[in-house]
Amino acid sequence: MIIGLLLFSNWYVFRVFEAEYLKTRQVTYLTHANIIAGAGGDYLARRDPQAHYLARNFGAQMQARVLMLDKGGAVFADSFDDNQIKGQVLKHSEVLKALSGSGSAGSHFLAGDGWVLYVAVPVLVGQEIVGAVFLSTDINDIHQALGEIRRRMLLLFFAGGTGAGLLSLAFAGALTGRLKRLTAAVEKISGGHLHQRVEAGGHDEVSALAGAFNLMSERLEKIDRGRRFFIASASHELRSPLGSIKALAESLLLGNEQNVEVYREYLQDINSEVDRMNRLTADLLHLVRLEEEGVRAPSAVVAVGELVCEVLGRLQAQSHCAGVNLEMKVEQNSRCRVNRDLLERALFNLVENGIKYTPAGGFVQVSGQTKGGSLTLTVRDNGEGIPNEDLPHIFDKFYRVDKARSRRTGGTGLGLAIVNQAVILMGGRIRVTSTLGEGSCFIIELP
Repeated sequence: MIIGLLLFSNWYVFRVFEAEYLKTRQVTYLTHANIIAGAGGDYLARRDPQAHYLARNFGAQMQARVLMLDKGGAVFADSFDDNQIKGQVLKHSEVLKALSGSGSAGSHFLAGDGWVLYVAVPVLVGQEIVGAVFLSTDINDIHQALGEIRRRMLLLFFAGGTGAGLLSLAFAGALTGRLKRLTAAVEKISGGHLHQRVEAGGHDEVSALAGAFNLMSERLEKIDRGRRFFIASASHELRSPLGSIKALAESLLLGNEQNVEVYREYLQDINSEVDRMNRLTADLLHLVRLEEEGVRAPSAVVAVGELVCEVLGRLQAQSHCAGVNLEMKVEQNSRCRVNRDLLERALFNLVENGIKYTPAGGFVQVSGQTKGGSLTLTVRDNGEGIPNEDLPHIFDKFYRVDKARSRRTGGTGLGLAIVNQAVILMGGRIRVTSTLGEGSCFIIELP
């Protein structure tokens, strides 16, 4: 009876380990798959080739093969970029369940490859299933770990006897309890409840996993809040010009005006609102592209003086109309290794911003210096300045110091956010100092 109980206890503990390890891995990759599905739904619905880059980037981060399938189960994007599998229809049980509306995961043994985990979740756009995300990842490490656990438990069984067996059961119970709490929290996150935290006390692997889970949950919650704010702000910004266009168009349709000049004035107003929408959508697309890069941008040696001259030349007509003088204090032979496109966009936005908010007769000055391979660019103006309470927020998306003035000057509230993101991608930082009524100074520091 003692031998039978110990054997059963060892077998039971081993099965608990196996179930919990596999379930933890399944839930982790289900979470990853849901994140990919949320990020790639629009690409898949439009059959946008960008879905390939999304699959490849997520696959590299997760060390898994990522397939994006259309609603018929055919492979549309593959992180391994295998042309032979593209267009093939997958009929795995996990895929069929995902296309019917429910995510699932399962482990399989493949000859030559060993154990693999298949995970599939539906991709929804609104309430419509437009496809599925299918992940395949190697889980031989789990089975190797389980094999090692099995061998050690047998050794403890024969060498330690009843006392060692009881201690093993106690340890297993404590460990699986923590894994269950972690698994429950992960399952809640996969259901959309992102505000989940687990206790991360101790210094073992499960504690490290719990700490990583808490960090992931916090970041997911922050990303979700940012996404909601971004969508709400973009919708609000687009609603204003659309409302103006509709009001102007209705006035023309319902009125009985015979004066051609009145029609011309109304059409000019409509054209201005359309231009404003074009600027907003262009800034939105540019900002999204910058945020999607997510890594430090490639660099090359750039003649800083020539770049500054080019930017100021493009803005010369605008500054002349505004009565603002453009000044430059950069050595023509100064050179630095930077990303030219990002630096040009950041500098253009800062100088254009200075022109808009500097009264006639004022100046916008660009100065720069290189030292030890690093570059410092300063854009200074003697315009309106920025209140102290607004300084911490000026690089936030859609933030305006003076909303009425910004809309009159054609601002979208995204220019400085684009500048900040561009500088971050170049590995640098941007600072601002300002005195109300005296002007502002933006300083870009690049390593």
